[in-house]
Order: sequence, then structure tokens, then C-alpha cells
Amino acid sequence: MAYRVVADHIRTLSFAIADGASPGNEGREYVLRRILRRAVRYCSEVLKAPEGFFSRLVRIVVEVMGDVFPELKQHEARIGDIIAAEEASFGKTLVKGIEKFKKAAQDVQGRILSGKDAFILWDTYGFPLDLTQLMAEERGLIVDVDGFNNAMDEAREKSRSARNKQAGGAIVMDADATSALHKKGVSTTDDSFKFIWFQPHESVIKAIYNGSEFMENATAGDDVGIVLESTSFYAEQGGQIFDTGYLDGSFGSFQVCNVQIFGGFVLHIGSLSGVSGKFSVGDKVTCKVDYDRRRLIAPNHTCTHMLNFALREVLGNHVDQKGSIVLPEKLRFDFSHDPNRDGAINADHLRKIEAIVNEQIKSELDVYSKEVTLAEAKRINGLRAVFGEVYPDPVRVVAVGKKVEDLLADPENKEWSSISSELCGGTHITNTREAKAFALLSEEGIAKGVRRITAVTTESALKAMELGGLLLKEVDDASNMEVRLLEKKVASLKTTVDSASIPAAQKADIRAKIAQLQNQLKKAQKKIAEQNMQRAVTTATELAEVAAKEGKTFCVTRIDVGLDAAALREAVSKVVQQKGMPVMVFSIDETTNKAVVYAGVPEKSEQSKLLEVSEWLTNALGPLKGRCGKGKGGLATGQ
Repeated sequence: MAYRVVADHIRTLSFAIADGASPGNEGREYVLRRILRRAVRYCSEVLKAPEGFFSRLVRIVVEVMGDVFPELKQHEARIGDIIAAEEASFGKTLVKGIEKFKKAAQDVQGRILSGKDAFILWDTYGFPLDLTQLMAEERGLIVDVDGFNNAMDEAREKSRSARNKQAGGAIVMDADATSALHKKGVSTTDDSFKFIWFQPHESVIKAIYNGSEFMENATAGDDVGIVLESTSFYAEQGGQIFDTGYLDGSFGSFQVCNVQIFGGFVLHIGSLSGVSGKFSVGDKVTCKVDYDRRRLIAPNHTCTHMLNFALREVLGNHVDQKGSIVLPEKLRFDFSHDPNRDGAINADHLRKIEAIVNEQIKSELDVYSKEVTLAEAKRINGLRAVFGEVYPDPVRVVAVGKKVEDLLADPENKEWSSISSELCGGTHITNTREAKAFALLSEEGIAKGVRRITAVTTESALKAMELGGLLLKEVDDASNMEVRLLEKKVASLKTTVDSASIPAAQKADIRAKIAQLQNQLKKAQKKIAEQNMQRAVTTATELAEVAAKEGKTFCVTRIDVGLDAAALREAVSKVVQQKGMPVMVFSIDETTNKAVVYAGVPEKSEQSKLLEVSEWLTNALGPLKGRCGKGKGGLATGQ
């Protein structure tokens, strides 16, 4: 059976990858990953095959079926690389995961394998649930699937609560809470008013929740969540951060620090300002959104759409959105791209991506949105959506530069693939000029086949570009510096550029120029070192000859080579070897007010019996309060 499983799975994966699919963490991609990991486990544990065995079967599939299916031959290398990488990745945790499974299976009392153990295998070791079920079945066991799902929900809840707490509110409504609201006859919140800006919105409190129970009223200091009949606040979803602001009423002012949506109920989380006051279910309120804050968020969201479009234009249609976060201070965008499969992303790519977004901003394109049926939206050529995301019906379409009505009138028009159009329920600017500028600050890998871009817009982008220009000029100016000043300047520039918030492509350019400066510096330092050594040897030798002619038995002199100890050492060595006399040379660096001294005494000579080199140097450095190292081979140095 194992042979048939492996053969079937390698065929399935080869054809799927040849058609453009790839193993991943979501949707159809996760189906492929589950198939692959099941096969790898069969190869390792059942067939006892060596590591890498499964990926080598791609060649056999191509040999057998390549003539009938030429795309297999065309993509053979890519198929092999992807499967090999996935096999190697799972191989790192496979053995430990199997050991964990065996221990858990041994501890089973009865026939039920704990759902918690199954979740640990999934979460820590990458074992899909169906793989754990298969392994359990082979031992006559059954996996507690409900327990697995509960453990999964608990993990998600902890993660979400941690994010909410960090954002300013830890109150979460679970399924029981939303069900209780339905039973009370409370309708889900009408949040359509979130698209209307700069207008206070009147509403009514329908429920008050403290995280564990519903309350009829709350007082100042209570951290609670308020459900309204309708709201103009944007609840966190689709990657966009929540709105903040106030709910004003006869009771005072309730500060909203977090807004979340649970089962259609928008929960305004915060507390009543002041030291006293009380509000109750049924009280009327006025929603006052902090629109100044939202004006920082909206350009980032619209530019996320334009970035998504630019990525496909530059990198190719394989790019799919994997997640995003839109904050007041920045935007973050995750997308599918495997450097091994799709090619590395370089500075030129980033420059083009950034330029496309900025071109759309400079073109002052209107941003249109309209609610349409999901079926109508999906017909629009080039429309982008997050794969695996569940969208409502009707759904909101956001388009940059073209009216949504125009897209719907001729949905298959090829021209639409050259504009940004997406399914989105977020808040946006009305014209791209409001974004002012776009600066792509960084691009990095965050998971296998997933890259992340961080960027800023408006004033932050303009400041980033201005800083980049200043640093570029500073690097250009540094090329004309003296060598003694250039070394410190290069080190300072490198540190400054590494930590600077400037466009990534510009940072790459500046780093390349700094590398050129470093090469320039090395060449100049090498040339100076050669000149210093030549000058030091020549000067020391000539002065030693003069000292010998004057009948002196030693030579002490100054040579101006800065703090170049190597040049002084070479000079002392040459004099000791060629002239056979004790010699001491020193050099001073006036900018640092430091001196370096070298001394030498011929070994196995009459002088060496009377004069110990380190003692001689120590006495000489006494007035300077300098220090001397232990001499070796008749040579010693100090400073």
C-alpha cells in the first residue's frame, strides 16, 4: 500500500505544481502540503527510504508521462526544487514528531488519542490532522477531533486576545455571547455609516459587555464593550486597524480605544472618562470618530491596493496577497513569492514597484467604491482578492482610476488588468494625491515562499525620501575626504544608513556607494602603509648609519608615520639585522595626541647582555606614563 500511496502522491504533486500551484499554509496550497507530508512520512517510516527520496521520484514521473504531458518536462526543475525544499523542511521535524506521536499513543488509555496531542503535532511539528489520524488508525486508535478543534480555537483566541490587549482592549465576545444577543432580539450592528466621514452619528446603546457577562449599566472606570444599533466607527478587519474616538451622551464621554466585530456585532471597547458617571442600555449616544487618525490610515490602505497591483506588474501574476496590516504610521503587506522558484527580489525590482505606486499618486487618480453582488464582482477582469477569504454578498469593490460602474459594464475588458481593483470593505482616500508619496522601506522573507513589504505614505514618505537624499549626498561628499578622516566617516555612515528609515532601493544604492568608499579607503590605506614602511625603513637606516659614524652604540629617533606600528616594527627589524645596534623609534599622531614606540636589541649580542629591550622601552616611556608589552625576539612595542 505504501508504494501505491507514494506513487499516487508524487503524480498528484507533479501535475499540480506544473499547473502553477504550490504547497503552502492556506486553501488549496495546504491540501498539497498535506499530501506531500503524508507521502514523506510513508517514505521515511514505512519504506525506510533515505532523505530526499521522494523529490527524486519527479524524474520518474517526467520520464513516464512527459511525452503525453509536455508541461511536466517544461517545469521539471521547478517541480523538483519545490518538492525537495518542502521535503527538507518537513524532514527537520518529522523524526521528533513521530517520537512525540509514539509517546502520546503509548499513554493512551482506551482508543482515543488526545486532541491536545494532535494539536501539538500540528502546531509544533507540522503534522496535518489527517496525517495524525492516519498514523492513529494504523495503531487502532481514533483522534479526538473535537478536542483538536477546541485546542485550535483556544490558541487562536489567545493570539487574538494578545493582539487586542496590546492594541488597547482585551474584551472578546465568543459564540455564546453573540448567541445571547440574538436571543435578546438585538440586531447586528449597522456599520454602513463608517464610509461617511467628518459627521457625528447618532445611535443607541443596545448592549454592554464586560468580557464575561452582559450588564444593564456601567460606571466610570469600568472597562467594557458597547454594542450600538448603528455606528460610524470602523471595526478592525481586512488588515485595517480599528478607529478610535468617543461616544458622547448625557452621561458624559466614553473613550473608545478599540473596535472589534464579532458575528456582525460591532463592539466599542473602552471606558467612561472622568471619575463619576453612569450609562445604561437604551441611552442615546453620538459617535465621534477621530477622523484625523483615520486620515493617516486611509492613504496607507489605498496604497496597499496600489502596491498589490505594482507587485504583480513587476514580479508576475504568481503574486497573491497573504496578509496585510494598515496602521496610522505604516502599512505592511505579505505576498507569495519564492526566490528559489520565482527569482530573487533585488533593488531594481523595489525601485520599479515604488515608482509605479508613486506614478499613480502623481496622476491624481480618483478612488471609486461601490457595493455589488459577489457574482458581478468576480467577473471583473484583473480583480484582486485574498485567496481563502470569505467575502459577504453583496461585496464592496474599490477601484483606482476607473468607476466601478465602468468595470461592471464591460467586465471582461483587458484594460481592467492594468488598474488596481479589489474586493475591500475598508476606508480609503478619495483621490490618490491625498497619499502625497509612497516610500517602500523594507522587503524581507517571513516564511517559506512568503515575503513582506513595509512602507509609509504622506509626510512620513516625504521625510524618508528627503533623508535618503541627504544621506546619498553625504556619501558622495565623503569620497573627497582625506584618508585619515574617511575611515571614521565610513563607519559612521554605515551605522547611520543601516538604521535609517529610507526607501529600500535608495538604501541599497547608498550601501553600494559605501562599499565603493570602503574599497577606496582600503586602497588608499594600503598605499599609505607601503609609503610609511618605505619611509620608516629608509629614515631609520640612514640615522642609524649617522649614529654609527659618530661612534654611538645605539640610535633613538622620531619618524612621522602616525600610529603605523607595522612600519616602525619593520624599520627597527631592518636596523637591528643590518646594523647590529639597539634602536628605538617613535611616531606621534597629533590628532589623537598618542604615540607609538618600537625598540629592538640584537639577540645574542654583547648589548643584549647589558640592555633588556622591554626594560629599556619601559624606562623610555616613563615620562609619558606609557605602557610596554613583554618583548620577544629582541623587539618590544609600547604606547
